[in-house]
Order: sequence, then C-alpha cells, then structure tokens
Amino acid sequence: MIYATDFGQFISEKRKEFSLTSTELAQKVGISTGYLSQLERSKRVNPDIQLLKKMIAVFELSDDEIVCFYELYSKVSGEFCPDISEYIQSREAVKDALRYAMKVDASDEDWKKFIEFLSQK
Repeated sequence: MIYATDFGQFISEKRKEFSLTSTELAQKVGISTGYLSQLERSKRVNPDIQLLKKMIAVFELSDDEIVCFYELYSKVSGEFCPDISEYIQSREAVKDALRYAMKVDASDEDWKKFIEFLSQK
C-alpha cells in the first residue's frame, strides 16, 4: 500500500517496491536517470501523459493507485488530472454535459444523483 503524499514520493516508493534502481526504471519508461531523479524530488512536475501511462504499466498500478497517481500529479503540476482531461477531450457529449451543468450551476447533489444514475447501468 502506498501512502505517498506527493507525486515524486509516489514514484520513488513504487520504484523501491519493485526493487528497481533509478537507472532501470528510467530505461523502462524511456527517460534519463537525471529526469527521473528530478521527478522523484518534485523538481520537475510536467511529464506527459505517455510517460505517466508507461509508469502505470511498469508499476502495475491498481485502479485506486492510478487515481492516486493522477491526483498527486494534478496537485503538484497545477494541471487537471490527465486521465479525466483525455476522457473529456475524446467525447463531445461530455463537453456538452459539463457546459450545461455550468450553465445551470449544477450542485454537488445534482452530480451525486447523476453518478447514482450511471452506477445503475
């Protein structure tokens, strides 16, 4: 179980959990050891979605760990969670729904009802 509180710590802990050296992980995901070191120390916070997906695959992250990984990335980078952004960008209906929700100022309760509706599928 990962208890990381920041993105770099998450990467470092998972690397150690898999008994990988920095060089081994860097090679597996196609980056330099220096760049990996900067990521682990949160000195660099802007990896692209492809690098994040490679790390997810190498670390064999569970669904909950993927959510944690993306949330920590979002927190440190100041960017929207890339998995959600990618999903929204790929679906026009989602964009329309979000715009409509903004227009009508959908409440948290409205969204909870929507989630409940979707969970019945």
